[in-house]
Amino acid sequence: MNRSLLLALVFIAPTFNAFADDQSLVYVAAGTGTGKANLAIGAGTTVDVLEVSSIDLGKVGGNYTVKFQGLSLVQNAVPVKNMNLMFRVGLGKTTTTFTSGLTASRTGIGSGVIFGLGAQYHPLPHLAFRGEVNRITYATAPDGSSHAATYPVTISALYIF
Repeated sequence: MNRSLLLALVFIAPTFNAFADDQSLVYVAAGTGTGKANLAIGAGTTVDVLEVSSIDLGKVGGNYTVKFQGLSLVQNAVPVKNMNLMFRVGLGKTTTTFTSGLTASRTGIGSGVIFGLGAQYHPLPHLAFRGEVNRITYATAPDGSSHAATYPVTISALYIF
């Protein structure tokens, strides 16, 4: 597990878990998709969730690997029969590692933005499954001067505290 993600979980989860409102939630998520692993922790309400995530996109656009780490606002629609749609928008850092060992990063508005659309299924009160498609931009040159977008599909299991 990514060290920064683990530290965020250790320090943030107990604080958010103390929410008194029944509509509040804290979750951890792990999954896979078209790339490699994705990990996340989220806290908020059943509608608005702030999520810290790490998505390893694996090899894209040739022989280089890409990883996204960032903070997203996840908007969930009202569940209907244990299903709901969701939308994600966030900022973060996308790091491309080239075969030569060089790395290039993209961060901030316009460069490190993530967008996502998906759906969640809640079979049990403490368990949910999420599928989504995200749009993530990454550097295609070691100096970061050019970029491309990728659309990874991810499937995750969420444990809700």
